[in-house]
Amino acid sequence: MSQFQLPDGTRLWAQEYDNEKIAIHLGNEVELEQWGSTDVDGKTADIQQDKRGAVEVRLIGRPSSSKPFTISKRRFTLKAVDEGAATISGMGEDKAISSPLKVLAGQFKNHQGMVKDLLADVGRSSKPSLLYQLQRLLHSSTNNLFNQLNDANVAKMNTALACGRVAKASGEALIGKVISHSFEKDSSYHMPIRKVTSRDDVKYDPNVMLRARRTIVGHVKSGHPVLVGCAFNPKTSMLKDGHLQATRDGGHTVLIVGCNGDEAATEFLYVDPYPGGSTMKYKGGIAADSYPSKCFFLGLFKVELRKRGPVLRSHRDSDGQWSGDNYLEVISGPRF
Repeated sequence: MSQFQLPDGTRLWAQEYDNEKIAIHLGNEVELEQWGSTDVDGKTADIQQDKRGAVEVRLIGRPSSSKPFTISKRRFTLKAVDEGAATISGMGEDKAISSPLKVLAGQFKNHQGMVKDLLADVGRSSKPSLLYQLQRLLHSSTNNLFNQLNDANVAKMNTALACGRVAKASGEALIGKVISHSFEKDSSYHMPIRKVTSRDDVKYDPNVMLRARRTIVGHVKSGHPVLVGCAFNPKTSMLKDGHLQATRDGGHTVLIVGCNGDEAATEFLYVDPYPGGSTMKYKGGIAADSYPSKCFFLGLFKVELRKRGPVLRSHRDSDGQWSGDNYLEVISGPRF
């Protein structure tokens, strides 16, 4: 039986332990490994495709063993040469125990409406380990890098409440340098306040918010994701020196990874480390891939003009934890 994996042995499951596939941007070539047992003659199974045209297979190494019935490894590459999909498997192997890999080829497009999408930038790379992690995120796997509640992140952070630290560490692992801020008064976007009785007490200066949004856009367009502090239940206990602290109860932190082309910077794509907090379908990627109707780790911020000023809030279409009266509004971010 042959299986196909990253060179470090990681299987390419898109969800939990199911749906093995890899999406490759048109023209790119990625290196993978074939792993399996040799046959009675010591031969490693040839790699076959169910159909030709979208993907080219190229062997780049000899099998690691020629002894009968022993584990053998072999390196090979997959190149996306046309739009479409193909499935690779070990030639002559029993279908009942085979582990085929679906390969999706095509232009990896930005999320709809985003002139810059850092997730799509990763999708257009040739690093299979990053493509794997991106696919786990976009297919809403509970074991993706960004889930603050999965066992790996809880163990790493020693808490299930490390939304900001998980977002920052995972953003740097998948994309690169993350732009953070102090979460204190110097990085607050709202006007000073003494007491919070309702959201209407949290007010924003239009000029300050425009400069804040344009600052975020500048970082994202430069290739850097941005941590922003949010409030889903603003209250007096969140205040310090007249400003709401996203690190306190009632607050949350997410990672902005995309922006639209509007001069007023009115829409932003973000990754939410709290599973099911923000929900939306990823409307980008490779056409041959099938993304779930809801990703439980993605959201969209939009500017909403209110009497209390321009509020940068989670999109109303989301039906996750941060919906209805619990919507996220951005209260802090990088200085400008």
